[in-house]
Amino acid sequence: MVKRAVLVGCNYPGTEYQLSGCVNDVTNMRKVLTDVYGFDKKNILFMVDTDPTSIRPTGRNIAKQLGDAIKTSKAGDVLYFHFSGHGGQIPGESGCPEDDGEDECIYPTDLNPMTDDFFRILLSKLDPGVIFSFVSDSLHSGGLLDSAELQVGVGENGEVGPETESTRAAVALTSSQKTLNAKELPVSSLIEHLSEASGHEVNVGTIRVTLYELFKADASPTVKVFVKNMISPLEEGIPEEEWGKSYNEVGISALKELKKVWDDKTINNDEYFHSARTVDGPLHFSGFANAKPAGETLPPSTAILVGGCESDQTIVEVPSATAYGALTNTVETVVRKYNGKVTNKKLVNEVRTLMVQEELDQRPCLYCTDDKVNVNFVTGVKYQ
Repeated sequence: MVKRAVLVGCNYPGTEYQLSGCVNDVTNMRKVLTDVYGFDKKNILFMVDTDPTSIRPTGRNIAKQLGDAIKTSKAGDVLYFHFSGHGGQIPGESGCPEDDGEDECIYPTDLNPMTDDFFRILLSKLDPGVIFSFVSDSLHSGGLLDSAELQVGVGENGEVGPETESTRAAVALTSSQKTLNAKELPVSSLIEHLSEASGHEVNVGTIRVTLYELFKADASPTVKVFVKNMISPLEEGIPEEEWGKSYNEVGISALKELKKVWDDKTINNDEYFHSARTVDGPLHFSGFANAKPAGETLPPSTAILVGGCESDQTIVEVPSATAYGALTNTVETVVRKYNGKVTNKKLVNEVRTLMVQEELDQRPCLYCTDDKVNVNFVTGVKYQ
């Protein structure tokens, strides 16, 4: 059995949405994995955006390194993925009435969002015998693995996971807690970043189009599918005055931005749109936000996901001389308390209890199949 890990910490240095504790989080988790779980340092891929000697945690690099770890891992191996940074939601932009969802994502340091589509395609290549655990110390992470079963916590529709030892009472933030840093990137911050990076105005309607402009082949499959759908009126030669029959003003904004590229004689459209036209995999090809492919979602047994909070809460980091994410810090505390011999269920329930004691309005959730509830965190060992 080989134990591998990919640890990603994004502080986004020098930006208005900078965090302080994410690199500390994965630094601490690296020590937990080696000290407690016996990981060999050479099998831990460490990606942070504050150390120029580290592999920079861009969307492209995370996809490459996690993808390589997935391909290399065989039945019986352990693969652990830890992300600490911003999460977010991108609203639907097709302009169709039924496109009223939002794409949940995590943000690498270059803000190339990684959505459920990204993880579905990547993890479809995972050997089912690999014990894969994913801890996401970021907001809006519960939907990243779209087939995961809620075991501990309260779901988006109010359902309580069957292994939840106690639900939460409302917690009013104290004056000191109001200084905590939320690990969520607002849409307004994403738009501001994309406007600066692209050199043109961006609004809701042109977010995905601009993401494709900046990242092309490295863009999320979600973005590629959106662009693939939205260029169809241009391919069909539908005049601009007829776009309003099928799209609202948001969708028309996307079409107008794409038409600038389409009509630009200095751009080879076949090359520019190649990645969008050829996107493939277990995807929903409507281009609608948060749309899941029928019958092609990941098997629920694929992974064990620890999400940072319930859907109506905020994930925070605690600022200090050694700032840290509340989730990562409490996970480390519980793991060390039991010297690593703690089940997924016990870990998450105890982390929830610690957060109550620390007066944090943040309750992590556990998503996995029934058979993974009472196996050991990280290693998957089942104790008799």
